[in-house]
Amino acid sequence: MSYPLFIARRYLLARRKQAIIYIISLISVLGVIVGVAALVVVLALMTGFQDQIQAKIFGANAHLTVFSGMSGRPLDDVPSALARLRACAPILAAAPVVYEKGMARSELNASGAAVLIKGVDPDAERSITDLASQVRGDLGILSLPGIGGRDRAILGKDLALNLGVGPGDVMRVIIAQASVSPFLTVPRSREFEVAGVADAGFYDYDSSRVYISLQAARGFMGLSSLQATAIEARVRNPRRVQEASRLVQAEMGGAYYVNDLIRMNRTFFSALRLEKLGMSIAIGLIVLVAALNIISILVLMVMEKVRDIGVLVAMGAAPGGIRRIFLLQGLIIAMAGTTAGIVLGVALAWLLDRYRLITLPVDVYFIPYVPFHIRPLDVALVALLTVGVSFLATLYPSWRAARLDPSEALRYE
Repeated sequence: MSYPLFIARRYLLARRKQAIIYIISLISVLGVIVGVAALVVVLALMTGFQDQIQAKIFGANAHLTVFSGMSGRPLDDVPSALARLRACAPILAAAPVVYEKGMARSELNASGAAVLIKGVDPDAERSITDLASQVRGDLGILSLPGIGGRDRAILGKDLALNLGVGPGDVMRVIIAQASVSPFLTVPRSREFEVAGVADAGFYDYDSSRVYISLQAARGFMGLSSLQATAIEARVRNPRRVQEASRLVQAEMGGAYYVNDLIRMNRTFFSALRLEKLGMSIAIGLIVLVAALNIISILVLMVMEKVRDIGVLVAMGAAPGGIRRIFLLQGLIIAMAGTTAGIVLGVALAWLLDRYRLITLPVDVYFIPYVPFHIRPLDVALVALLTVGVSFLATLYPSWRAARLDPSEALRYE
């Protein structure tokens, strides 16, 4: 063991006559521990929040959606467009869908609720989204006729609760398209039998979505068997959705418009990233305060050890060796505090996530509890940041110690 490290350890562990220096040393270590633990927990919170919401969005929606290049027009030749899309390298699966906005009503809720109607092919939808795993029952029931020959529908769980309906009940869906008769023009509407409930775990979807079969949707919206409002696709590598979107757009040409899930929710994902950065900076200031405490303790240590420094220099210690003593002191404080802080932060984040201790109102935050996801990279960055800032904090005190004149240091001893 080199003498700078040996002396640095003795200075930190030995009991001192000046209690104030011991107290400040303890505060410095505690400051680092609290700062690191807080930063680890906040990063885990923001990462978990972002991952959870992104997983919900990715599970309930297709990665890519292909529309007609003419805004507002349905796709007229779906088989041709579908064949071209499936031939694109990034595409894993694709299927036509029909979207329409409307209102759903029931006997218990005559005022109704705004809904987004989605017509799907139950067999193809299994390879596009996670809808089949969200439905309590079999998604294929949409293709079977209900009581009285009615088409069947699956509702988001919060929408079903709002309407007061369950499996076997009947609801009416109204869309903005007009139904013309010789006497009057009224909005088009149709009764559907509720076949099941879908739980996406995302309030926006669970409170507004109605799923019906593709055939029923085409009939309801007045589309032919060759038409659809869009084609949805799943890509092979979800992490490269935007790149896949550009490649597919180039392959499909200007007659089609390709949109991806990230672009559709760009504002939302950007807000999450900005929020994570802002919280990290705010909590990171605690680490900076801890580093200032390290400066304070080392300056006081240099003042206390003037006589010792003078003796060491008189015995032949080089200025570089004196400098390393106080550098090592600061690094030992930083590494001890960082290690303890990481252990505390990881343990706290794990407990909060494991037992879901922080609940949220789902109609505001979309998810029922605050998730905490710990990324090794985030923990490593926190450790490097803390040790780096602490190292910078040791430079001035150690430089001052190395410049002490031994004759001046020993004059009054």
